[in-house]
Amino acid sequence: MKRNLIIASILIGGIFSLLPLLVKILIFTGLALYLFTAYDEYDYQLRVGGRK
Repeated sequence: MKRNLIIASILIGGIFSLLPLLVKILIFTGLALYLFTAYDEYDYQLRVGGRK
């Protein structure tokens, strides 16, 4: 029982130490996706001939 508790605490600690990295990756990916779609819309509007 005690051994399982130690293994579980090590695994949970490892997962919690990765959370800040995952949050940074999610924020960066979301920002990159937003900027790409904003630029794509801007480029499309320039090709079509302005906003409608």
